[in-house]
Amino acid sequence: MPRALLPLLLLTSALAQQVPAPPAPPAPPAPHPLQSALAALLAEQQTKHGFPGACAALSLPDGTLVAAAVGHADAAKSIPLTERSRFMSGSIGKTYCAAIALQLAGEGKFALDGRLADLLGDEPWYAKLPNGAAITLRQLLNHTSGVPEHVWKPAFQRAVLAEPDRCLAPRACLAHVLGDAPVASPGAKWSYADTNYLLVGLAIEKVTGKPFQDVLRERLLRPLGLADTVPNDRRDVPGLVNGHASGIAFHRGDTVAAGRYFVHPWFEYCGGGVSSTAGDLVRWARLLFAGDVVPKDLRDDLTDGVPAARGVTDRYGLGCFVTGSAHGPALGHSGIMPGYLGHVLWFRDLDVAAAILCNSDDGKVAGPLHKHLEAYAAAARGWLAAAPARR
Repeated sequence: MPRALLPLLLLTSALAQQVPAPPAPPAPPAPHPLQSALAALLAEQQTKHGFPGACAALSLPDGTLVAAAVGHADAAKSIPLTERSRFMSGSIGKTYCAAIALQLAGEGKFALDGRLADLLGDEPWYAKLPNGAAITLRQLLNHTSGVPEHVWKPAFQRAVLAEPDRCLAPRACLAHVLGDAPVASPGAKWSYADTNYLLVGLAIEKVTGKPFQDVLRERLLRPLGLADTVPNDRRDVPGLVNGHASGIAFHRGDTVAAGRYFVHPWFEYCGGGVSSTAGDLVRWARLLFAGDVVPKDLRDDLTDGVPAARGVTDRYGLGCFVTGSAHGPALGHSGIMPGYLGHVLWFRDLDVAAAILCNSDDGKVAGPLHKHLEAYAAAARGWLAAAPARR
């Protein structure tokens, strides 16, 4: 080695020794104290009822999110569920549709007690809609329109299954009730029907001039940061876990293969039409029922329920259950799609939201979801009561 290079090498070695080592990656945040209690409750419920998997979440009064998961998405038990697993949420999607309708009503785009015929009456099929001449948006939103349900009609189900890649549009779904006798006169009786929300969705599209899924993204999902919630407007719903269908909703067996749902799910449209995580559901429930998503002067309309069918909810507001619980009044919704069950409730007196999403549509296997939510809320109540300052 040339003698002239030796000082340079020694200097380089000394400088290298002075370069600090890169900092260690930050330690993952410690789990919330309630996380282990929630996970234990969920595991206990799975053991008791036998559902393949589920995710649960809580939103505490300060907005803190606690989530847990149990079980697997596949029969081989090779794909464990996580807190970020995404499920179809079924009729919980009605809460988004109702919130948008109330926003538009607040903006003067339509009136809740205005006739639907004033918005859609020029449609060529409208004259055949049961009670079409008299029904209002409010009656559609609270299921007192008397419009029959299309979902359980064999011809509708055959149409969905016949062409799995076909997106069965709302008007094609509505065709299955046109010309039918109404269930009751408008306002006379509560009769739950997804058909009501197909009509609300079309009214929303009429006044906004946009497809409903675009309105949903623009008005709710993006501005509220509900990044884990997506419209079911394609067969390959991003991140959707496999569901196990019992046959109760025109399919039996796995619902997702090669990343695709067994049929095009947009037939659900505004009757549901959304996939989400349990965490996003409790965030949404808090925003809807304890926030300002709905204009202030219309919030009472949201929760002013009419008597509903026993076993479903005590009363039904505009797209929401209004019910009692072990913790006082509760607001939310349940949902079913082939392969999935879900339920979300905001417990008003606790200011706690709870949700569960299960990858089975068998109610006997899933167990009483509202009771599961009450158990999660009880855990939250106990933790909050132990240190009042946490509020």
